[in-house]
Amino acid sequence: MQYRTLGRTGVRISEIGFGCGNNAVLMVRANYADQVRAVRRALDLGINYFDTAFAYGLGKSEENLGRILQDLGASPVLSTKIRLEPEAAADLKSATISAVEEALKRLRRTRVDLIQLHNRVTLEMNPGKRFSLTPLDVLGPEGVLEAFKVMRNLGKVSYFGFSGLGDPEALHEIISSGEFHSVQAYYNLLNPSAGQMVPQGFSALDYGRLIDRAAEKGMGVAVIRVLAAGALTDTPEAGGGSSPEPLSPGSDYVVDLERAEKVRPVIESDVKSLTQAAIRFALMKPEVSTVLVGFSNTSHIDESVDCSGAGGLSEQVMSRLRKLWQTDFGKRI
Repeated sequence: MQYRTLGRTGVRISEIGFGCGNNAVLMVRANYADQVRAVRRALDLGINYFDTAFAYGLGKSEENLGRILQDLGASPVLSTKIRLEPEAAADLKSATISAVEEALKRLRRTRVDLIQLHNRVTLEMNPGKRFSLTPLDVLGPEGVLEAFKVMRNLGKVSYFGFSGLGDPEALHEIISSGEFHSVQAYYNLLNPSAGQMVPQGFSALDYGRLIDRAAEKGMGVAVIRVLAAGALTDTPEAGGGSSPEPLSPGSDYVVDLERAEKVRPVIESDVKSLTQAAIRFALMKPEVSTVLVGFSNTSHIDESVDCSGAGGLSEQVMSRLRKLWQTDFGKRI
């Protein structure tokens, strides 16, 4: 396992991170023995970065991971994420503090290395089902950032991050503040816009080289959705993902399956497994600190870990990929 530094924090984390989310279901719905087996295998292979959230099983992922790490006596670099609900708008600072405290209880920890905001950040607050916050809500007086600083002063968190989902302009504003230590970036072979040039009018959301901007501000970057909810695997599931709504606009699962079929023949000369090609592609970008992968079993862990230190895709393959991106996978633009 190779390790990289999480931005300006100086913390060294594994290139492959253990994603404890809903898609892979392992840390949410699998039996305890399978969960322990997977976490132990990951630790044995050198994975030292674990990422969870309240939203994963409404706290189940945090509870399960916390119990397992306690039982194993393991203390990896640990990150969790809070998601605020619409009623939090009345007092964002207090709601944030309460959410962090509750997360620590579920994790059976007195502190976490990284606390992250899981809500989308948009130019205007969305009070609906997908409650989103504005940059002012995050950075302004009595906002999320102030609460994170309170928790840091109490020794309950070390660093701050946020999920890079929402309006790209709003996300860039949070990054430009210089207040956060990390960001989770939506970045894969089907939508590389967080780290590669794409044409104007690209049919998936254009994140405007968010990874590069974050690195300029000394932030660490964790890649999310590297496998595009399963579209970038050799055995994609019929349904795909865990939500009827795409995590990122323009990246609907059915559309991503079509894009993946155009990518497959491009990478076959380099890598036989579409999964490994996707992970190795993300690791090619030096500004990336870790690639979060959701595991369903130990064989998935082994396959992902094999990508660390394996090198990137060839320049010939990258040239073909750039042509795909510039033509928006063959669409007229």
